[in-house]
Amino acid sequence: MNQSKIHDIDPHFSESSYVINRDLFKNYDPVAMSKKSLCPYDPKNGRFVITVLGESYFVDYPSGIVLNAQGEEFDNYSVKIFILRYLMNANGEERTNEWISFKEFPDGPLYYSNFHKRCIQVFAQIGNEMPEHLKNYMSLLKAVSYGKGDLSWQFTVTPGVEIIWILWLGDDEFEAEAQILFDKELTNVFNIKDLAILGDVLMISLKTFTFSLDSKKN
Repeated sequence: MNQSKIHDIDPHFSESSYVINRDLFKNYDPVAMSKKSLCPYDPKNGRFVITVLGESYFVDYPSGIVLNAQGEEFDNYSVKIFILRYLMNANGEERTNEWISFKEFPDGPLYYSNFHKRCIQVFAQIGNEMPEHLKNYMSLLKAVSYGKGDLSWQFTVTPGVEIIWILWLGDDEFEAEAQILFDKELTNVFNIKDLAILGDVLMISLKTFTFSLDSKKN
């Protein structure tokens, strides 16, 4: 059996970036953020509830502290920063259903090589080596088949953020290939660094799920 080509991927966005975004967060109106992001906000306890890839999180206002479903601190800063950036920048606009790649975002070509290595390549490798685990993950997220490539789905990352994953399986001659597509409306929500954070959030979640299934099987 060939040695796995899957590379480790860990949260690489720092605590300092989280602190910076928390400081920005307090300047935004919580009611407006709730309306535009489709994320409930309870003014009585000053807390948002947001779901990311099937996991629930709490965000305290105005502190911007992000807690897990148990109301506890956790150290995945990619998820924390993504949540704060989305709450601050969601605009409430409807999806265009016009799908574009990372390269088509402003400044996308400048950062594409890193995104391809950290996200697209990792997705392709996991999907190719563990397709049944990938299917189980998509089922967990209630993803809908998209009808492209060998395997493809459209699914919700968080309310208002839809993603398409497309996978072409590899063989002895050709390596697996993949594509990640975003609704064009997100160019008005995320800058290219936000999109890179989203990529990390996706891959961390996928690896955590698929590797946990693999360890149970073994």
